[in-house]
Amino acid sequence: MIDKNIEAFILKQSPTFVKKAEDVAVLHTEHNVAHAKLLLSQYKYARVPVLNQEKEFVGVIGLNEIVDFEMKADFYYEKSQKTSIGEITNHNISTVQQSYSLEEVMHILVKEPFIPVLQGKTFKGIIVRQEILKAFNAFAHDFTKQYEITQRN
Repeated sequence: MIDKNIEAFILKQSPTFVKKAEDVAVLHTEHNVAHAKLLLSQYKYARVPVLNQEKEFVGVIGLNEIVDFEMKADFYYEKSQKTSIGEITNHNISTVQQSYSLEEVMHILVKEPFIPVLQGKTFKGIIVRQEILKAFNAFAHDFTKQYEITQRN
């Protein structure tokens, strides 16, 4: 459990750690594998969220999923153009609802570079590991400016 003073300090570092959906690069299930590969390589993203037509989160796709697909398809380019990413999307991804706790987020971000934030099934944005690390950097440098730390006996 995170100390309430530490949690309060961390949460003050940002009004919200959520990067809004409209500011996040996403792919849609109907996009093809070639399009996904182009987006990921052009912008140097490792993974991006995948949404359906109703803007509901369905999973993520990254270079790992694309390379696995290409290995099975023997790098057949035409197959990449005809296969929708919905067929190779990774659905096994941790998410949080908008009412997330800091502790829940920290546990997930140990393994993931970002966490999709949902309202029900609707994609609302992502929490990026880097933003949480910035808050902990501020904690490491500034916490004792506001709080006295004493060692217990």
